[in-house]
Amino acid sequence: MLLPHKLVSAAYHELVGRARGSVACTTFLFVAPDVDSLAAAKLLSSLLKTDDVPHQTVPVGSWSQLHHEATQLATVRSLVLVGFGASADLHALLGPDACDLPPECMVHVIDAHRPIALANLFTRSDYARALFDPRRIRARQAHGGIANARLPPLPEQELCVVVWDEVREAERDADGNEVVYDPWKKEREAFEELEPYPESDPEDSDDSDEESDREDEDNDDDSDAGSQRSGRRKRRRTDSPKPLSRDQRRAYRAQLAKYEARGSSFGQSVVWTMYLLAEALGRTDVDAVWLAILGLTYQLTNSQVDLSTYEIHQTILATEVARLSTTPDSLQIGNVSTALATSTSTSERDRSIRPSEELRFCLFRHWNLYDAMFHSGYLGVKMKLWTMEGRKKLSGLLAKMGLSLSESSETYAHMSSDLKESLFPMLSEQRASYGLWDLSYPSFVRKSGWRVDLSAQDYVDALEALLEAATGVRLDFASITTIDARRALVDGGGSSGAGGGGGPGAGHHSAATQYGGREEWAEGIKSWVHKAGMLGEGDKENRRPPTDANGAGGDEMTEVEKRQKYEQDENEARRRNFWYAWDALDPEDTTLLRHALPLSMALHRAVIAQGSYILDKKAITFFRSYRLAVVKDGPDLPVFQHPATLLRLAHWLVDAIRSMLENQAAGSGAGGGGGASRNLPFVLAALSETSDKFLVVGVVPADEYGDVRRNRFGIAFEEAALQSRAKAQQRYFDASVVEVRRDDFDKFLKHLSMH
Repeated sequence: MLLPHKLVSAAYHELVGRARGSVACTTFLFVAPDVDSLAAAKLLSSLLKTDDVPHQTVPVGSWSQLHHEATQLATVRSLVLVGFGASADLHALLGPDACDLPPECMVHVIDAHRPIALANLFTRSDYARALFDPRRIRARQAHGGIANARLPPLPEQELCVVVWDEVREAERDADGNEVVYDPWKKEREAFEELEPYPESDPEDSDDSDEESDREDEDNDDDSDAGSQRSGRRKRRRTDSPKPLSRDQRRAYRAQLAKYEARGSSFGQSVVWTMYLLAEALGRTDVDAVWLAILGLTYQLTNSQVDLSTYEIHQTILATEVARLSTTPDSLQIGNVSTALATSTSTSERDRSIRPSEELRFCLFRHWNLYDAMFHSGYLGVKMKLWTMEGRKKLSGLLAKMGLSLSESSETYAHMSSDLKESLFPMLSEQRASYGLWDLSYPSFVRKSGWRVDLSAQDYVDALEALLEAATGVRLDFASITTIDARRALVDGGGSSGAGGGGGPGAGHHSAATQYGGREEWAEGIKSWVHKAGMLGEGDKENRRPPTDANGAGGDEMTEVEKRQKYEQDENEARRRNFWYAWDALDPEDTTLLRHALPLSMALHRAVIAQGSYILDKKAITFFRSYRLAVVKDGPDLPVFQHPATLLRLAHWLVDAIRSMLENQAAGSGAGGGGGASRNLPFVLAALSETSDKFLVVGVVPADEYGDVRRNRFGIAFEEAALQSRAKAQQRYFDASVVEVRRDDFDKFLKHLSMH
């Protein structure tokens, strides 16, 4: 059932109450491996610890892993899905026919993925409806948490799904009175009217039997237990159905189909929901608001919310920062002077949050200025930095700012104070000349004693690096050492494979040959293994899973066993990565987070190098309805087996293509034309030789920088797989990500072009 936001605190109290009276742990948090979910789980865990609720946190990265972990639960009364679950029918995935969770289990879903599966919202649960009846809640509050004997007893317990809703603005009628807003009014009516009827009614469609047979044939042993299309409602109302005519049933089914065809999007940040819960409980503090800031920044960075939505929530968070902080600088909301150099810390223990007008440069407080600008996704696409002309333009920008090569190669920590303070004004003067109108955006930094400040974006970049590549893959550090890459550029390119660090995609000037300061970052990247190992466990090495097709013992395993072993190693690596990121969120000790910054730089280098290579080699294919790029080789190929990294590359390429199209339109004075001149959806695929599959992601471009559009690739992928009979899986929680067998890849793409 859908739980309105005003009842979220009641749901939390119910969760706490269910944990009482049991010796064993009965509360489990299943958490998606992304920054927003990680921060939300961190905040929820702290709330539960305050209430002395024993709980266990389990990272879950795919639908199949959800099924596996759920079947391992022995005694569970509360299962909280953080950052996933809303888009699939959980009654089917976790019900008696799948995981067989006990009837006293209540599944709480806190997720930003949209659309929400209607079965999660409207499947009838008399127990949940009675439990969260506002009258019962008010009576319980009035009697100190004890149920009112005058109210009817609760129905028999049953497995129920409760979806926590986001904050919604109240609507008002013509008289100004507040009215209840139901965004799913039409869908609710259609779902409830059709619930007693079969999914496929012969009277409604002549093709229903044929379509059903086709689906059954495609459900082979390669299909995922958690595939979204496998989830269908198993439970029906037992009361007599309301008679519906054929036209009425068709109209209702068309309404539900229209809802499902809207495409995927993202709603309110998961950690923002947790922060509002903490606020309702009176437990907000600086650490809590910082977690909310990270969730919002993550959504902006990954194109989950548009810039206007981000700015609205950023203003609210700035007010919260001012309310919870005591330092004077934290009260200066929106002060542009804090763009690069906030005031110094008052003590070694200073952990305050300061507002900042943040530059769209990559980790510029921890890198040198040139590399930070070159690896900026915003500057890269605006100035076409994958070309020689673009790099000359970047050097020209630095020259107009009055910066020498030596100054632009200095790490930010070693730059003079005068240069730090004047950098933002100098950049602002050049915005119009280079069209860099969105060069900055309002954000926050957090003090860390006397050490260099960490911005919200720095945190997100470091945490994403830990989640994606702390272990499980091996970055080709040798191909991204600074000196070699800069020399390759000075020498005019050099040889480079797909994704290599040299050649046109490297993008460095020769200042590092004069200043050895750049070598320290190359060594910093290489020494991630050593630094992480110093923090505790010795298995924090950044390495690939030990088992592959050519590895030890590989010849003795069947193809199915190899794939299973590969998936186990992948899950284990991502589990370790999750806990490294969890530890890095320690508000008092930023050591691990800072050690992850070079790892993040290595990831940024890999993405920019691969994207530059694709554009430089014109390795983008045009289909009727989308563009396609395929990554099949290169030293960093294993890095792009992670959906988040591949999506990051896809978004960078989409922004670059849009920028080129804008320049072409401005040059010709008109837009439109053939497929090459239209801003088509983009498909990016990366080959995994170990699993013999392509990881495929789809991105829908927006018309302007900072906008976000709904993504219909989830539906298109599913239909293309069905029609082509390709062996494909939607393993991950993002519907726009799919895995396709290598042998079926071409026919899958052919049918995809029809949608």
